[in-house]
Amino acid sequence: MRNYAIIGGGPRGLYALESLYLALFNSESNKEVKVTLFEPFAYPGAGWVWNPEQVTTNWLNITERGLQGLKGRPEIQFGTSIIPGFPSYSDWIEKEKDTITDNTPDTFPPRAKMGTYLNARFETIVKALQGFGLLLVIKEKVVDIKYIPPHFEIITKQQSIKGIDEIVLTVGHQDTELSEQLKKWQEHAKENKVPQTFTEPYPVEKILQATIDKTTVVGFRGFGLATIDLLRALTIKKGAHFEILNEHTREVAFKPSEKHPEKFVPFSLDGLPMVPKPLNKTVDDLFAPSEDALSAFAKAVNQGACGEHTAKHHYFLLESMAEVVVPIFLSLGSKAIEHDYTSSELYYLAINYISNKEIDHPLLLSHKLPTLEMMQDQVGMAIGEVQITLDYCIGQVWRHCQPTIYSEFSYPELPDAVVAEVIALDEASKRYTYGPPVESIQQLIALTKAGYLDLSVLKDPDINLHNEGWKLKLEEQELDVHTMINAVLDAPELVKVNTTLIQNLLKDKMIEPKHTDLGIRTDDYGYVEVPEDKSFVPLAVLGRLSKGSVIGVDAILECFGKRITSWANHSIKCMLEK
Repeated sequence: MRNYAIIGGGPRGLYALESLYLALFNSESNKEVKVTLFEPFAYPGAGWVWNPEQVTTNWLNITERGLQGLKGRPEIQFGTSIIPGFPSYSDWIEKEKDTITDNTPDTFPPRAKMGTYLNARFETIVKALQGFGLLLVIKEKVVDIKYIPPHFEIITKQQSIKGIDEIVLTVGHQDTELSEQLKKWQEHAKENKVPQTFTEPYPVEKILQATIDKTTVVGFRGFGLATIDLLRALTIKKGAHFEILNEHTREVAFKPSEKHPEKFVPFSLDGLPMVPKPLNKTVDDLFAPSEDALSAFAKAVNQGACGEHTAKHHYFLLESMAEVVVPIFLSLGSKAIEHDYTSSELYYLAINYISNKEIDHPLLLSHKLPTLEMMQDQVGMAIGEVQITLDYCIGQVWRHCQPTIYSEFSYPELPDAVVAEVIALDEASKRYTYGPPVESIQQLIALTKAGYLDLSVLKDPDINLHNEGWKLKLEEQELDVHTMINAVLDAPELVKVNTTLIQNLLKDKMIEPKHTDLGIRTDDYGYVEVPEDKSFVPLAVLGRLSKGSVIGVDAILECFGKRITSWANHSIKCMLEK
């Protein structure tokens, strides 16, 4: 009997549990493993990000069509004991597939719906394993781990569990130290009666319960997906609604109420809006690389990251991506913005743009456009009614290539600085690749037209504090804000994480960062790397905190990816060889 512990029972913890028993089943061994799983949240399998009870105004940024990649769990049998299978997400929602055509607008479900699926999937395997006496679920937060070979001791505030042979850490978002700006704003709100500061956007319910009414001007630090969720919540949940004007284009009109805030004022460093994903499969297929192109791209990325002659800089990814983009952009024909550039010229323009998204060019959507006009143009491209610019094409092609990047760039044999550069490129793409549905941007457009969303100080305004709140100034525009919400989610920078468990692991030198801006250094199977003069430690880290060793840690489909099955298969193999 080998005793495992899974710390973190969200989607990755769920899949680690499934993968471990599936690997044991596939090994055809009669050995047993027992798991102790730690998860304090009320809905294990979902975690707080996918809380089934969260407001329905929080949407996924991946389509139900895209979620066809979330496969189900097969039935697992040990002698007469059976762990029941569980359907894929697509089968679970039981949507009438016959009514969906390639021209049907894609559906982006609420996050609560995904949470319900994840929790139901978790409960079925837990019920079976607990019935066999092979699983103990402890609803407590782990604060420390001690390792005296060959066993771990896991410590919570209430108890300690000893005799653990192997640990897999599958925690998700972790609190990080507040920036100096946020600390200052927090103190400002405490010292004065009027201002309110929220240092994180979720849970949205906490913000909805605060004193925010029709006299409040709300500021948003950040103009990404969290801000869009908050705008929906602070309007729809306060009696307003968006009226659909056009079912195909998802154009809406904002219908106000007497309860929502007077005005919404977002701002960010670059002042750029999120870019909508294509409306439907017909438009999306315009940007899909061929199987041959994806295969060549995968080979190039793998060679650059892990081949015999690995890359010395991040240009290999720029060049490989440009090779995929150019034929697709040329194939758009009249659907793309008119031009007479050669393949070679487009190739170098694509590389230059990916390297520096501030460059100006006739084939690129200008950042000098008013934000409202920019959003309208991008919606037009997403629905196939405006000629496509090269930047929009690159963003959507990158999205199609992203799973390949995430797969082939795992555990790269590259200098840490090069890894950081590649991850920075992928992060910069997320304005497009993690973009919201067309309907979300149509809602922003409607709010702007109605005068409730003020974009006049969007790009990096000066911010001054006063007794009533904050004054935001950009050139000649000045706006006063009474409530400030930080809508920028923490990056998984290990050195900035301030949760007790991670700080203790760092202090005890059980983990170390791959780079000052990144997560935990791990090997090809997810185990923490140890110095050459020290013995192997059976502690695996899968997911967000291993960013740098892997890439693509925020995608729901990656929570059910091959990195976790690779760990499970390797762990069971090693157990059987002992």
